[in-house]
Order: sequence, then C-alpha cells, then structure tokens
Amino acid sequence: MEWTGKWWVFDGPAYSRLWEKSAIGTLIDGGGLALTDIEVIFSRNHRGVGFPLIPDDSAMLEWVNERLLNDPALIQEYAILEALRVPGNKVVLNHNFSKLGIDNCNSWGIRWSSDKHPARDKPDSEVIWFNSSELLSGKSDRAHSLESLLQWSNEVYSKDRISEVLVVDEEKSVVTYRISESNPTGVLRPPDFNEFQRISNLKSVDLGEDGVFIIDGDDWEYEAIGLPLHGGRQLENIEYMVVQSVTNDATENMSVSSSIILDLWKRGLNTRSGFKYGTKWRCYPADVGEGHAPWLVVDPSSDNPKNWAEACLSSRLASGVNKDWLYPIKEGENDWRYLQISRPPSDSRWSNPIRH
Repeated sequence: MEWTGKWWVFDGPAYSRLWEKSAIGTLIDGGGLALTDIEVIFSRNHRGVGFPLIPDDSAMLEWVNERLLNDPALIQEYAILEALRVPGNKVVLNHNFSKLGIDNCNSWGIRWSSDKHPARDKPDSEVIWFNSSELLSGKSDRAHSLESLLQWSNEVYSKDRISEVLVVDEEKSVVTYRISESNPTGVLRPPDFNEFQRISNLKSVDLGEDGVFIIDGDDWEYEAIGLPLHGGRQLENIEYMVVQSVTNDATENMSVSSSIILDLWKRGLNTRSGFKYGTKWRCYPADVGEGHAPWLVVDPSSDNPKNWAEACLSSRLASGVNKDWLYPIKEGENDWRYLQISRPPSDSRWSNPIRH
C-alpha cells in the first residue's frame, strides 16, 4: 500500500472485490484501488482487509495518530462513513466524483442504497455533515450558511436526489436529517391595505408587552390577525406593528419578526403561537379548528437554534407531533424562503454502531 500524496494505492488481492461488492474507493489505471484514510480504516474494520502498513491494532493506533496530522477531521469523517456504510449503503466521496464521471458539486459524498452500484445505477442522495456544536450560521471549508444550504438542497433536488445532513456529536454518535425547501401555503384570503387601515383606526387599549386589545372586534374579516377574546381582539405587538407599518407605508423598516408574519399572512396562512412547541409560530392552512397546524416556524431574531444539536432537537420534537419545522431565510426586502429540516423515514436514519 503506497501513499501518493492524495490517496492510498491498494493493489492487494481483495481490491477488485472491495469495488465490485462495496464500491469502496475507485479503480485506477494499471490495477489497484485508490482509498482515502477513512476508507482504509473501514475496509480493515468491516471488510476484513489486511494492509501491510497496519499489521495489528498497535500499528493501527500509530497510523491513525499520524494521519490525524494530515486530516484533523479524520475521526468525525470516519464516524459518518461508518454510519452510512454499515447498513449496506455505497458511498463515493467528493474527491472521486470526477473519476466516476459525476458532476462536480459541493457535497461531501454521494450515496447509493445497498442494492445499487455506482457503476450501473443512479444515486439516491447527496450527503454533507456537521459537528453538532457547529453554529448554523458558521462558515468553514465544509460548512454552509443556511442560505447556501438551501441552494445546495435545491440543486440536489433538481438531480432527483435526496439532500441528507449527517450530524456527529462529541461521542462520535451520528444522526441523519433531510433538508429541503418548503413552500407553506394556505387558503385564507391575504389581508389588503384597506383591512390593515381599518384595524389601525379601531379603538384599542395598549397592553404593554402583551400587545393591544381591539375593543370592537365584531366585524373581523381576517381570522389570522389577532386572537378573539371577550368579544374583542388581542393583537401581539408584532402583529400590530405589521398593521401600522403597512398603513403608514413603512414596511421597509419592519422588524424581522414582523416581516416574517406578514409573509406568512400573504401565503394565506393562519398564524398562532408556537410556544408549546418551542417555536414562534404554528401555522394553519385555514381557520383554526379545521385541522391541525402542519408547520412550526422559527423566528430567527429570537428563538432560533444556535447550532446543529439544537436544530436537530427542534426538528425531532416537531416530527413527534407530526409537524414540519421551518427556518425562514430572507430573500430581498421582505420576501422569505423556508428551509425545512426533517427526520427521514425509519429505514433511512443512518447511525453508526452503538459503542459501550
């Protein structure tokens, strides 16, 4: 086994089997297999391949220590590869895309299910990974801002592939999530300028942090605005700010929260507090009582998760109550797009072997 500066060349008797059965590495001209560090470790641990440079566990430890100097993310990346491959998936890593005629992309790897092979079948998904402690807004050689993550997922979707995010924690345990762009819409009539102006002119009582109370709520034309109480209507400060901003033609100065809720109303959605679900809003496609609220929407200015561990927890809680967890991403002055982070089906939740 020889190091070329980019990969290990393995030309032992098992190399053709590794490719034909498991699609590990990539075949090279003249015979042999090009392997990355993590593919060497996986082949030794899970395919019983013996490498002359790593004759025993002691040599393995020394080899890993040496390779960590070349790639500090080696341990995390191995955990990700193991989580994907132990169930039988085949994975081609980024640096081999061009060798296999795969279009260049920003993914860490591309996955095929256990009954497929890169030599003959189309892939099922593209994969990126994060440490659980990484900030959602962080940027590094691997990481994506949420804006670029949304763009990446759409590019993956355009190729009829699944966008998979694998997250590894400090114990090197791996969980899987899927990301996509959501387009939540409802059937309510979006409020117009006249409606906002009418509400603005109604007699109200300032409730301080609790918003305002509209005394005359008999002829209320838009159910999404405010909460019906005691024959009147209570509006949160955010809602009343939207009313005032639209009426005064000052929407460019709205807060992030107000801008999002206005966008949700324009989509025909009925917004209600998402407090008991750990988000800012829960959204109904119609009137409350006509069905459950399919969407939980985060307010990026206040209750947004800081890192991937918190995002995964929030998404899991949403999944537990059959709702989609959405993170708003601003585009333009007051336009918003929604990134959905969701748990995959039970047969696609890749995780590495449990260690005690």
